[in-house]
Amino acid sequence: MGSFPDHRGADDTALSLTRRQQEALRAIAFFRRQKKVGKGWLVGDRRLSEKIVERLEQLELVEERFVRGEPVLQLTIIGQAIKARPLH
Repeated sequence: MGSFPDHRGADDTALSLTRRQQEALRAIAFFRRQKKVGKGWLVGDRRLSEKIVERLEQLELVEERFVRGEPVLQLTIIGQAIKARPLH
């Protein structure tokens, strides 16, 4: 698959993700049930640390939004494109 025209570093970003970050990205995309718990997040049956979520936000792969007054994590367009790629 070629590079993403909107974000030149998307290929490099996808390759530089740690295994935990890849798993977090997949969980955020898959599970609808998300809840902010303490300093981290409960996404489906997985607990994500605040550090992992912050790093994904810095990489512009995830953003925190409010739906019906509740915070939820959503993939950005770049995050969706990277999630669609086969990750190593």
